[in-house]
Amino acid sequence: MRALLIACCLAAFASPTLAQDYHLQTNAAAELQQICTADAGQLWRTSLCGPLIVVDLGTRQVWATQRDDQNLLALTPDGGWVGILPDGVPVANSTVEWAGVRWIMVLGPLPEDANQRRALVMHEAWHRIQDSIGLPMQSANAPHLETERGRYLLRLELRALATAMLSNGRAQRDAAKDAVAFRMARLEAFPDAASSESGLDRNEGLAAYTGVRLGAGDQGHLFAARTLTDADRHQAFARAYAYASGPAYGLLLDEYVADWRSSLAAWAPADLLVSPLRVRPLSNRNLRRRAERYGGPQIAAEEQARAEARRQLIAGLHARFSGPRLELPLRQTQIEFDPNRITPVEGLGDVYQIITLRDAWGEFRANDGALISPDFTKLTAAQPDQAGLSGPGWRLTLASGYRISAPDPTGVVRPEFAPSPPAPAPDN
Repeated sequence: MRALLIACCLAAFASPTLAQDYHLQTNAAAELQQICTADAGQLWRTSLCGPLIVVDLGTRQVWATQRDDQNLLALTPDGGWVGILPDGVPVANSTVEWAGVRWIMVLGPLPEDANQRRALVMHEAWHRIQDSIGLPMQSANAPHLETERGRYLLRLELRALATAMLSNGRAQRDAAKDAVAFRMARLEAFPDAASSESGLDRNEGLAAYTGVRLGAGDQGHLFAARTLTDADRHQAFARAYAYASGPAYGLLLDEYVADWRSSLAAWAPADLLVSPLRVRPLSNRNLRRRAERYGGPQIAAEEQARAEARRQLIAGLHARFSGPRLELPLRQTQIEFDPNRITPVEGLGDVYQIITLRDAWGEFRANDGALISPDFTKLTAAQPDQAGLSGPGWRLTLASGYRISAPDPTGVVRPEFAPSPPAPAPDN
């Protein structure tokens, strides 16, 4: 069975070198300890405490809260441990197994804002324990959220959630009902979407909720509203929407559904609000009327213009990845990517704008797009040079023993293993 390790980054990969005074790292470590000690396992019925490691993506310099069992980290005067993360260890906002430790990993530099920093660290702390609470990671994608209709209904949902986060009493309840009704309309329009959205809602949505609930404290509703407002301007929702909707739905459930976290089963969190809020499907007429409360006509015009631009973009991507290209098999793959910059392309797969992969054949890096097949067995990079090792916005570093094949009749080159010839026998 193909082993796959996926590490999703919550922010763009660009990152300056970590500061040498490490005050943000030590603050983050202290905040993590304070929060998980105060929680005492109440939120998810298990402790969120764990070792923290902060990594600079460009240099792989790390600061950690404890030593590693390979003696690669050195103790600093502030009590942290520093060193260089070995090649091959995935670097992302995620959880990672390295040197005998299951780490809470975050990228540096950490946010100066304390609420943002705490929310980030607690988000990743949840990822560290999600397997143990029966909510394992689900790799999912929601390509319908790149369509004109899908984005329109999602943006209405996000705006209604933002209104709910900034409201109280009846106004909050009405806005929450609108959000769930817009979601129901979207799932009705895209019957196959429920499973993919549920996977994202239960993975990143619950992690984001945990970060905001524990990290932002009594400012959680305001923090969630700001995140939703920012998300309304996103150009790629297929992998990223749950980072914004998850905190809002979790905070609403805290108010309307007792002990909802133990009632998830196979449900998405938003599903648990349908009954207590008495949400009914909207007729087309009522949908239009509700949409007007949240700028529906403006959203519709913006999404129509985006859809036309997207049609041109997709046509260009089809042409780009149908010509001369490098194809890399994905078997024992480690991957780092930015979920905010993924473009689903019908019939081809997903174009990852910024991505790093490692496999038996070596390391591949792209900052201007690479295509991964729908079944996640192949990566395609366009327009390789004569050596097959680089192209527009990408570079391949081959592992020892590998070479690039000659182009096949369609212009495709691939890595192939070429073992060294046996050494000649010594003369007698």
